[in-house]
Amino acid sequence: MEEQKKKQERSLELRSEKVRSIVGQIPSSLIRYGITAIGMVLLCLFAVAYYLPYKQVYSGTATIHKTATTPVDSTNITILLKFENKRPDKMKGQIICLQSPYGTFAGQIRDLSPVRDTLERQEALCRFKSADIKTVENQTVDFQITRTSGNLLQKMLGDI
Repeated sequence: MEEQKKKQERSLELRSEKVRSIVGQIPSSLIRYGITAIGMVLLCLFAVAYYLPYKQVYSGTATIHKTATTPVDSTNITILLKFENKRPDKMKGQIICLQSPYGTFAGQIRDLSPVRDTLERQEALCRFKSADIKTVENQTVDFQITRTSGNLLQKMLGDI
């Protein structure tokens, strides 16, 4: 035990006061380059967040009842949408994609009712191609609506 104490004392005695002060300080170049590196990383993250679009994806099930037989290539139809977890507010003009066993086809939402029925479904007036919507008449299929609003940086900073 005494030998260990003597060794520690000897190692402390080998260093002068000047050496101890230099060893105890952090080099200024390390601080300068560290702050510069952190600043560059933050700048890159903000640049990436500025160029990434902010997308909200709404999904759920759509129930299509009768479709009108019209000689035109597209038709307006009222379908019932049941959203899974998020409720949209402004959906007028958004693209809705219906995913059926026969494929995926897109339409446009003309109007979305804010009122929900007892099964938590909302009526939506949509415009689809007549040939596409005929394949899923009287069926319940999955749907997806992707809404892009601004960029990720705006959402992170709170819509400044």
